[in-house]
Amino acid sequence: MTHQSNLLTFSGMPLDRCSTLRKNNAWVSEKVKENNTQFIPMVKGKYLFVDNKLLTFSYQELVSHQIDPQAYLLIFLGTDSGKAVFVLDCSSITPQKMSMLSIGEIDVLDLRLSLHLVSQSQAAILAYGKSLSYWHNQHQFCGRCGAKSKSHDAGHMRKCSSEQCQQLHFPRTDPVVIMLVEYQPPSGPKKCLLAEHQRLSEKVVSTLAGFIDPGEALEEAVAREVYEEAGVKVDKVQYMASQPWPFPGSLMIGFHAITHDPSLNIDLEELSAAHWFSADEIKSFDEWGDPGDNFQLPRRESIARFLIDQWVAQQAC
Repeated sequence: MTHQSNLLTFSGMPLDRCSTLRKNNAWVSEKVKENNTQFIPMVKGKYLFVDNKLLTFSYQELVSHQIDPQAYLLIFLGTDSGKAVFVLDCSSITPQKMSMLSIGEIDVLDLRLSLHLVSQSQAAILAYGKSLSYWHNQHQFCGRCGAKSKSHDAGHMRKCSSEQCQQLHFPRTDPVVIMLVEYQPPSGPKKCLLAEHQRLSEKVVSTLAGFIDPGEALEEAVAREVYEEAGVKVDKVQYMASQPWPFPGSLMIGFHAITHDPSLNIDLEELSAAHWFSADEIKSFDEWGDPGDNFQLPRRESIARFLIDQWVAQQAC
């Protein structure tokens, strides 16, 4: 049976991550030079497209233009039926040399702006590469002693270059709870809580969300965030689905929660407004970015939209 999370954008990773083999430098070097290995170039966290298709290279194509992939940041993502897939950070390669590698004009696109050009499985692969690339960019130096750090384990670990320190650093994923809160009035249909966030465009309504504190259980984080942001006390917290979120490197953990008191006391630093909506009201909302003064739903690729759509569908049952 397909898990709900596999329905979400950036989930459903098709690759075997080869978590043990990627620590073997000889094995990785062999994979780099195999004929069917795929290199996905990246420039400053963005991917390259030609004629609306993701640009990829083989090892032979790279070396024919005097580009040694192992001289750049190379991140192994996994294998697909034995075919290795790498992200190649081309940020330091000159635009002239990059243009020689492709027939056609290269478009450098943010991942979100290119989602309509890639499949579900490609989106999962690209999100994985984007998160790892961001982590490398943010951890060039050792957090313990300040010395330069270097990539190891095919891009899945960085090691301090100081012989006295040699601290190992591993990629971080920041967990975030995101929740749809439901209220059943004494009469009439159920309603859910959606808010206008200070960080989002005006009239865009979404679910509540927040980072998990150290030493905090997921259910505790849900209850705390809802109370802090909206002044609502919840119970019956139920896990729904999760989503990798490469903006820059979070794991969104989705929940459904129930409240018996709809009173609101919003945190104006986080929210500009919050409202209780029925399913029928939500059905009349516009899409993200539509013109006009109507309320707008979150982007379709987000777990916030998934939670809302799931709740609306359940009310029709």
